[in-house]
Amino acid sequence: MSRVPARHSKPSRFSARTSTRARVGPPAGPRKRSLIAGALRHKPAWAAVTVAGLALIAAAGLAVPHWLGQAPRATAMNNAGGPGSSQASAGPVMQLSGQAGTGAIRNATARSSRPRSGHIHKRRHAHARPPAPAQPAPAPPPPSQPAPSSGAGGSVTRHTDCLVSPHSCGFPDATNTGADCSSLTPSGSITVTTNGTVISGKNVTGQIAVRASNVTIENTCVRSSTFYPIDFTSGSNLTIRHVTVTGSGDCQRAVEPEGDGVIMDAMNVSGCIDGVQMSSNDVLENSYIHDLLFPPGSHNDGVQQNGGSHDVVRHNTILNPHNQTSCVNFTTDFGPISDITITGNLLNGGNYTVYSRAGWGNGSDPTGVSVTDNHFGSADVFGLLTADGPVAWSGNVSDATGQAVGR
Repeated sequence: MSRVPARHSKPSRFSARTSTRARVGPPAGPRKRSLIAGALRHKPAWAAVTVAGLALIAAAGLAVPHWLGQAPRATAMNNAGGPGSSQASAGPVMQLSGQAGTGAIRNATARSSRPRSGHIHKRRHAHARPPAPAQPAPAPPPPSQPAPSSGAGGSVTRHTDCLVSPHSCGFPDATNTGADCSSLTPSGSITVTTNGTVISGKNVTGQIAVRASNVTIENTCVRSSTFYPIDFTSGSNLTIRHVTVTGSGDCQRAVEPEGDGVIMDAMNVSGCIDGVQMSSNDVLENSYIHDLLFPPGSHNDGVQQNGGSHDVVRHNTILNPHNQTSCVNFTTDFGPISDITITGNLLNGGNYTVYSRAGWGNGSDPTGVSVTDNHFGSADVFGLLTADGPVAWSGNVSDATGQAVGR
């Protein structure tokens, strides 16, 4: 069988892809190369144009599968990442391999077949603005001390051991309550029967009896051995402001309010068995009650109420170091008691410092009683509170330590 000379043989269409010869046999003359191989060898520029054109054809799925005799490789499409993945977009657009045409076509196909949206997404991700650094959370404000009442008080320089110097903690004492008796006009007992009367600047020896409404007693001193140095027997709306009451002898309590509605503000009370009495719609505030009279068998209370409602005991200094009965006493001896507020006081002494009890002659318990934000000393005998029925208790502290105290 005669052999066809190699120089007359038709070039294999696979010779451009492989480095092996198409046929085995001695060459008979100059070997004819394929168009692609010749272009790659002698015409680099034309080679690039040819490869790019083939890449476009391959992308359209037309001639390349037939030329190569195989389907396009799926991995060239996504390189284990799919269209737009970081692996598919990482390679260069053109890479000529050592075997003419092979690597260039594959890489060009992979690049041209990837959707543009993937490339846009990649760029947007690569140039995404970094998140702004988180701002540190603001530090919580330091805890503040409760502001003293706007009434009797002064510059606050301490918050514990207030019993030593009440005004240093903003509490009432002799420096910020009562009146300067030495500068006032001396007077005997006074009886008020005209509505709207104002008593001011008097230094009274005896008693002030009020039988009218809308009366004001201010900047006045009363020195008395009677049962009730200020006796409000009828009328309504009595205001007592910056008044000093000094009891002696038979003084039972500085103020006896049988009328309706008394405001007792910045009083300085001493020398009576009890400080003041309350009834209904009364307010005792910014006052200093101290040095109560202590005859044998006495039952001392800084402030007491035996039947009534809507009373407020606020921001006072009440001292009863005789261990007998209380600083504040609300007991239903003569009628029901309701809506009582005891707040912001400096209290020290008594068998119990605060009473909220059912009385002997009236079995009902006081209702609506709150005891809040008070400073308690340690001169009590049995405890800070004795109560029948519920009492709201919060914010109360030891005067010595500033720590919260229970009932």
